[in-house]
Amino acid sequence: SKGCRDLAKEMMLVEPRLVTFPLLPQLPKSLDDLQVDIATDDSAVVLQYSVHICPRRMRREMGLVFPDVVGKESRLLIIPTFQQTQSSMISYEVETQAEKDAKLHLFYRWGAELVDRLRAQGHWADITDPMSGMALFTPSGPSLYPDVEGAEVLLRYTPFNLGSCFVMSHPQWGTHVYPATAFTLAPAQVVTRILYEMQLLF
Repeated sequence: SKGCRDLAKEMMLVEPRLVTFPLLPQLPKSLDDLQVDIATDDSAVVLQYSVHICPRRMRREMGLVFPDVVGKESRLLIIPTFQQTQSSMISYEVETQAEKDAKLHLFYRWGAELVDRLRAQGHWADITDPMSGMALFTPSGPSLYPDVEGAEVLLRYTPFNLGSCFVMSHPQWGTHVYPATAFTLAPAQVVTRILYEMQLLF
């Protein structure tokens, strides 16, 4: 509805933008500490991001995903990201799974760099694992973060109904998209500055 669209626009601090972020060859410390096998072949990631104030209708749920933000949900910023893919993400081909893994690794590297920079300035930050919806670097609550539903609420992206489940559909890329999300309690100006610095890698 028009009211929902207007409200979503009001809560949007940074409109969707497509940006190339250089990536360092070494893993960010928080990601290295997880001791997971992450590919570091790519030297950059191209992703669309936007920055949103957590809407009232999502606040209770966010406290169940991240126990650390309980009582601070109104300050929470949500940063949905999208990477365009060659394959449709509803395909079960081997190539599709390989591309999902590659996009996951790129998001982990980008997201961990963002989290580390925000934490270094004293701000809580985390990303969710796009495969499970669980918090990656902070304690997990009983709920999982749904990237597809988040994109629908925050950006009014209409999901694609695939029988018993809904899948991500991007207005330009359709189902050729890999969604993933970052979260922080940092002020918006700090987030936008750090995202700008990450584009320049200094």
